[in-house]
Amino acid sequence: MERIPEPELMEEKKQVISYDEADFSEGEINLINQIDHYLLRKNISLGEEDLIVDLGCGPGNISEKLAIKWPNTEVVGIDGSKEMILRAEHNKNISTIQKKLKKLRYVCSDIKDIKSNNFLLKKRISLLVSNSLIHHITNLEDFFKTIRSLSSNITVNFHKDLKRPLDEKSALELKIQCETKYNEILCNDYYASLRASYTFNELKNFTLENDLSSLDVYEDGDKYLIVYGNV
Repeated sequence: MERIPEPELMEEKKQVISYDEADFSEGEINLINQIDHYLLRKNISLGEEDLIVDLGCGPGNISEKLAIKWPNTEVVGIDGSKEMILRAEHNKNISTIQKKLKKLRYVCSDIKDIKSNNFLLKKRISLLVSNSLIHHITNLEDFFKTIRSLSSNITVNFHKDLKRPLDEKSALELKIQCETKYNEILCNDYYASLRASYTFNELKNFTLENDLSSLDVYEDGDKYLIVYGNV
């Protein structure tokens, strides 16, 4: 199936609300566990001197879970959508576990402009994470240029995203499955995201052709891809 890009930012309020109110906790917890397992395998621990950055943080679901998992580590969630950042800050302010989120903050910035800002430069990033961000980026060059510019020799990258289905029939079947759990807005967005996603070969070949072979790409089940490692 040919890739059809979608808008890079989710800025419509109804989209933001639908996304925020949906329960994606199972997949989010699975992502945190995958990251934790990888860090343990590499004998990497995160503490007060470290910085975790969640790119394309949306309403802050992953950012909050990162802050809870590593409460002594500063966490910065970044998104280019003002509506998403407002929602993330609102969710943090009404949280019943604010003490565990005291080192979490949010920044509204287009990921392609992050390097020009100084808010990240006080510490080197130890863990750079994204969830369902890559497919929003029109050109892969922009995504990898950003993570390369933000990474140092200590930075662990861990980026999870959808995998584009082989054909239109498969994409429509996944959309029908989505309709059993989520509303029309979310299902339409999910279908658009499936069509905008990359394939395993596209991601793998890009890393090999652009001096990024230190990053591994693997298929996580039938629906997801993960890019991880050091740049």
